[in-house]
Amino acid sequence: MNVKSVVSAARTCVVLAAGLFLPATAAAASPPDVKARLVAPERLAAGTKATVKVELTFGAGWHANSHTPSEEFLVPTDVALQATGAEVSEVRYPKDVTKRFSFSEKPLRVYDGTVAFEADLAVPASARGKVEVRGTVSYQACNDTQCFAPASLPVTATVAVAAAGGGR
Repeated sequence: MNVKSVVSAARTCVVLAAGLFLPATAAAASPPDVKARLVAPERLAAGTKATVKVELTFGAGWHANSHTPSEEFLVPTDVALQATGAEVSEVRYPKDVTKRFSFSEKPLRVYDGTVAFEADLAVPASARGKVEVRGTVSYQACNDTQCFAPASLPVTATVAVAAAGGGR
C-alpha cells in the first residue's frame, strides 16, 4: 500500500465517522426554553364572565412563528381552550413582531419574550362548584440557526364558582 492509499482511506474513515456523530450532536442540542401557563381568576360568580390568559414565555434567543406566519410552509402558533361547565370564547392572538433571521431572506412575523393570548370565560348562572379550564399551546420553537420539531404544551386552571352576585 502506498502513502496516497493510506491517506485516502484515512480521510474516508474520518468523513464516515463525522457523519455518524452529526445526527447525535444535533439531537443532543438543548431543547428550547419555552413555558406556558393559564392565568384565570381564582373565583368567579355564576352568571358572569372574565378574561383568561395563556402566557407563553420564550427563553433568550428563542421565538415561534406568529398565529399568521409570513410563509405558508411555516408552522403557526395555535392556542386551543375548552372549559367544563362554562363557555370559552375564540382566542384573541397578540400582535406579533417582525424580525430578520439568518435562515430567511425576508423578515418573519414571530412571537418572542412573553406574549399573552386572551379569551373570555363565561360561567352560566346555573353553574355551581368549579369550572375546569384546559388547553393546548402548539408552536415550533426556533432560534437564529435552527428550529425544533413542532411541540405542544398543556395548560390548566380551576376556577371556583360563587353564587350569583357573590363573585370576586
